[in-house]
Amino acid sequence: MQPPSRQPGGPPIWVGGRADAALARAGRLADGWISYVVTPETYRAGLEKIAAAAESAGRKIEHFGTGHLLFARLDETYDKALDAAAATLSNRYAMDFRRAAERYAALGRPEQVAARIRAFHEAGVRHLVLDLVGPYEERPKQIENFAREILSLLADLR
Repeated sequence: MQPPSRQPGGPPIWVGGRADAALARAGRLADGWISYVVTPETYRAGLEKIAAAAESAGRKIEHFGTGHLLFARLDETYDKALDAAAATLSNRYAMDFRRAAERYAALGRPEQVAARIRAFHEAGVRHLVLDLVGPYEERPKQIENFAREILSLLADLR
């Protein structure tokens, strides 16, 4: 395969999943884990299960990547952000996603979104994929606002 990998042993292989079987697989085989639709507490528990599976398999995990795909919406209020996120995600998944958006997303004013990201960082997330939800045509403005209003609140994490 060309071009060859840029590191000895090839590129790192990350896995996803929330089920115990997926977490055990990550511990036995993977170089990293990326989650989706979990809380910071669930994320931390997932890392513990991955570590236990690695130990059972006789693996020493010295360099293990941790990531999370986080739904996010920056707005004037939490409720406005929740409404926009719920509408987008309910349409995307063809089900009422309001309660899930409340539970899993980073929503609201810059301080609220930054606090949610910090909670995931404290749980062990080191790579974050943001899915900026809301009307698609507002995505460029969401990106600009995120960069301008939230990145400075998280500068100490970088």
